[in-house]
Amino acid sequence: MADSDTDTENTTDTENATEAKEVLTQEEIDALLTSVEDDDGNSEAGAGSGAIVPGVGHVRTFDFSRQGQSLSSDLPLLNVIHERFALQFCESVFNTLRCSNNVKFVGVRGTSFIDYLHTLDLPTHINFINLSPMKGIALAVFDKGLITNATSSFFGGSMKKELVADKEDFTTSEMRIGNMLLQRVMNDLQVSWKADIEVHPEKKQTEINPDFAQLMNPSEQLLVSRFEIIFEGTQGTFELAMPMAMIEPYREQLSVTYQAEKRDDQGTWAPVIIDELKTTSIKLSSILGTAQLTLGEIIKLDTGDIIPLDMGETVTLYAEGVPIFDGEYGAFNDKNAIKIRNKKHRP
Repeated sequence: MADSDTDTENTTDTENATEAKEVLTQEEIDALLTSVEDDDGNSEAGAGSGAIVPGVGHVRTFDFSRQGQSLSSDLPLLNVIHERFALQFCESVFNTLRCSNNVKFVGVRGTSFIDYLHTLDLPTHINFINLSPMKGIALAVFDKGLITNATSSFFGGSMKKELVADKEDFTTSEMRIGNMLLQRVMNDLQVSWKADIEVHPEKKQTEINPDFAQLMNPSEQLLVSRFEIIFEGTQGTFELAMPMAMIEPYREQLSVTYQAEKRDDQGTWAPVIIDELKTTSIKLSSILGTAQLTLGEIIKLDTGDIIPLDMGETVTLYAEGVPIFDGEYGAFNDKNAIKIRNKKHRP
């Protein structure tokens, strides 16, 4: 019985070898057998020594269903830029609508372009924008609630959830408000990205029906950043959807956090603060002289009385009460003036 089994196995091997010869040459079969023997030998050696034998290249686990979350967690600087944009856009919304608001960066998610379109209602203010020098097209999306309430507030109406009724189109006024908000968004994106990447946003196309917004490959993977604009009576949503292919070339740059040894400035806000300080108005003052009077002398003062002042050779110039310069009192172009002599040295 054993001999019969052996003959059967040999016959099967012969048939398999014959079939393999029809597909592979003898040299290819020998190379495959050699590689299998080498792998078995390496596996036994690795198991015996307790070590892991690495293969060619570096292998790491990757979850395609959480691609967006993985990319976001690996790019901490991208989240910093989004937080910076939220602060800028909050001020822009206030200047545009003249109403208090709070813009909050909620987070990011990864999705395909076609799946993202399926999440949008009709109508939605969908804007395709370029962010050169970054390659590709990004989406700046305002939901129906934000556009409707922003328009009502702009023209003096109230902002309530009841205003967002079922409709399939935006009015002319609502489209104008949407375009105004888009302009603010593009300006704020340029400011918030400036410290790291000099981007120049440019509008490409606007759609209100998601079914007609087909400027991308349906399978294009997007990283969608969500911002909630919270008003007193209601709230709206703005989303920035960037293709992952647009972000990937800047992965290394966006992975770097702000560290003193890697940057010459003093942090993210240093350039912004310096620019603001240069345009800030401050009050300058100077004490030309002093006089000491008793309370009785002050009571006796009358219109036309002259109070003699004790004046020194120099006067001190103050900026918001802080002494900064010493100078001489005089006149220039028929106006009282102080000629600066030297700077005050503060301890």
